[in-house]
Amino acid sequence: MEESTPIPREVLAKEYDAIHNRLFIIQVLLVVILLGAFQFSGASAVLANGLASRFGDSLWFVSNAVYTIIAVFGFAACMFPLSYYSDHVLEHHYELSNETFGEWFGDFIKSLMIDLVLATVLFSVVYALLRWSEELWWLFATVFYILFAVVISTLAPLVIMPLFHKFEPLEEGDLTEAVRAMMEDADIKVVGVFKWGLEAKTNTANAAFAGFGRTKRIILGDTLLSGYSQKEILAILAHEVGHYKNRDTLRLMTTSSVLALIGFYVAHLCLTGLSGLLGFDAIYDIGAAPLFIFSLFVFSLISMPFANMHSRRREFAADAYAIDRLGSPDDLVSAFEKLADQNLSNKEPAVWAEILLHSHPSISKRIERARNR
Repeated sequence: MEESTPIPREVLAKEYDAIHNRLFIIQVLLVVILLGAFQFSGASAVLANGLASRFGDSLWFVSNAVYTIIAVFGFAACMFPLSYYSDHVLEHHYELSNETFGEWFGDFIKSLMIDLVLATVLFSVVYALLRWSEELWWLFATVFYILFAVVISTLAPLVIMPLFHKFEPLEEGDLTEAVRAMMEDADIKVVGVFKWGLEAKTNTANAAFAGFGRTKRIILGDTLLSGYSQKEILAILAHEVGHYKNRDTLRLMTTSSVLALIGFYVAHLCLTGLSGLLGFDAIYDIGAAPLFIFSLFVFSLISMPFANMHSRRREFAADAYAIDRLGSPDDLVSAFEKLADQNLSNKEPAVWAEILLHSHPSISKRIERARNR
């Protein structure tokens, strides 16, 4: 028998990207349907009233916390088939995942537990602010959201990321010394350079700065270390250094803070304008939480293209810094080509998808700009 001709990676990448675009649309529709059903069926009000009756008015914060846990778990259960298909079935179909179902399901449960904790803290505080300051809660909620995000970013490499991957200090050698020299030259203080155990779960490659402040560290995927030259790895890190030198963390945090402020204010307008029509006596009645989430969800969809446009500009700026520092685009372009092939990235995504959904420019545009610089 004749062996079938392998499908080119670029064709697979376009197919993979198109499927994810359709899944995004399906996910948006499902979220809207679930929120609408939860709110307008009366199920949310029944749950909130039942918990209020059980715990009493003096323990309203307990009622809110339990409501959040039940709601988050319920939504995760409803979205499970889509999560299973997009994160496990699809990844195996395109040979990007090495996880068994049991391993994937274990990570899914871990993620769900983390979501439950974070959502419970976030909603407990926000709904306390709604109760204590009905007019200005959105302003205080924005401040809390910013602080909460900073704390999570700081703790992530210490508490959250090790739950999913193994991290160990990168062994001493030429690469480690070169990375340290690059960090010293850029005046960046990190706690160390770590090998990121990706290979056990995925065939994709990645590298990043992780953490915030005193927990900031460089993490290099073992799939990157095994398949890329030292010059290519340093080119990727030079891009990350570019983000630091361009103060992109502060820029993106500022953008996120402004969007959070506007988003919470939009939620305030929706709650004050519609809670009464839905039969709720106060905007801090957690039975109206689906309305609250829906308003934030719609705002996030509307603001997503603007946030992504800003992010893409910062990516181009970081590429430019890397090229200027390296003196040549060759190693960065070579790394881009390898990453696109290994991670099955569509080099030329649909224009609408790139504008609406992508926080990074397409690989083809990044390569073109790199070569033209």
